[in-house]
Amino acid sequence: MPPKLSGTKDFLTFSKGERNGIIILIILILILLFSPMFYKSFVNPIPSKNQKFYTQADSFFLTLKAKPEDVTKKVNPIENEEIKTNASHSYFFFDPNKVTVDEMVQLGLSIKQANVIDKYRCKGGLFHTPKDFSKIYVIDSSIYKKLKPWIKINEFSLELKSKIKNDSLHKSEETPIIVELNAADTLELAKIKGIGKVFARRIIAYRNLLGGYVNINQLNEVYGIKSELVNSISSQITIDSTKIKLINLNLISFEDIKKHPYISEYQAKAIIYYRSKVGNIKKIHELLENKILPADKYRNARSYLTTY
Repeated sequence: MPPKLSGTKDFLTFSKGERNGIIILIILILILLFSPMFYKSFVNPIPSKNQKFYTQADSFFLTLKAKPEDVTKKVNPIENEEIKTNASHSYFFFDPNKVTVDEMVQLGLSIKQANVIDKYRCKGGLFHTPKDFSKIYVIDSSIYKKLKPWIKINEFSLELKSKIKNDSLHKSEETPIIVELNAADTLELAKIKGIGKVFARRIIAYRNLLGGYVNINQLNEVYGIKSELVNSISSQITIDSTKIKLINLNLISFEDIKKHPYISEYQAKAIIYYRSKVGNIKKIHELLENKILPADKYRNARSYLTTY
């Protein structure tokens, strides 16, 4: 019978306290093994759908902490647009009314600034004093301060340009507009002082009904136009009577002749009836002789009537 290994059994057997210690040790080892994974999960969470918003918010708050001078460097004083001035420039006396674009660039202005000033002058703008130069929106205070000592306005040139400008304005105001009444359109008529677009349209509408104007007094028959206006514009009106559309009494229909302002519907019927009885009307005067038209109507209408 083999001997009992009591020493080995005692070696492999643990007391209750030892077993508890081993369990705690295993737990600590597991915690140490898995703690990095838990740490990354809590400290660096997976970005959410709003991560972009938080990133932008962080950037915004960082800009608030920036120094004021850092922000102002990014803001352009001229319409918030970047304008690169000429780095290599030289100063010389110049007249802002005459200086060329190339010369302005030599003075340190950008192409854009020079073109804005040139465009202002092309539209008739003048610089009467050096201070006027600073009023151009592309010239800020720093640029003006540098150029002010070099601004030299030629008074004679300025007076000459001002005179030319004023003379051209007076000339355009004083030159009367002459309009031929039977050919003018609404735009031409509207240019006459006192006519305007409304009266111009009415004048042409009445002209179409008449067949053309014979004399300027017929404008008094246009709705809304008073004799005072007609008298004031008479020097600006010419009338070409050859442009009048004549009515052939032997061919015109009843429907067409009754539309004329000087012939009533009753008189139109009388003309058509008379023509049917006598055949062709030989003379316009027959309408007066046969009392088809009264004297006043005849005087007004005869310029528009023909028998051939």
